[in-house]
Amino acid sequence: MSLFALFSFIALVVMADFLWPEKHINDNINEVQKQRQNYYNAARNFHYSYKVITDEHEYYVTEDFAELELPGKPIEYSVSFLLEEVNWYRLAASQQKSYYSLRLVSGLVLPLLSLLSILLVFRYKRKIGTLVFVLNLLMLANRIFLIL
Repeated sequence: MSLFALFSFIALVVMADFLWPEKHINDNINEVQKQRQNYYNAARNFHYSYKVITDEHEYYVTEDFAELELPGKPIEYSVSFLLEEVNWYRLAASQQKSYYSLRLVSGLVLPLLSLLSILLVFRYKRKIGTLVFVLNLLMLANRIFLIL
């Protein structure tokens, strides 16, 4: 099996996990945790991340969503079939789905870029081999991130 075929397979599996119909869970929010994430650089910047904790799962949400009064409210979310990652979430009273940006990038954007780069390699006769190598390494690191 060639390396391109392996990376294409990994990208397709990750995309299928994000796009395939998943199971929907209705649960109550127990707690919203606010965590300070520090950058260890010269500027010493930081940002906050927000995690919703339910009876069955813990997952990150956007700041706008976390600022609502959430504990005790019912929430609906979908969990992917293979990696058990939360793809989208919404309050039970709302029709608008929210996606956590890291899950959107790791489940859809990065695999699409990886597949596109592999297709471009075959079109342009391997003139962008370094780009393909870097994107495929990112795809492999993404896969490891999703598993852990």
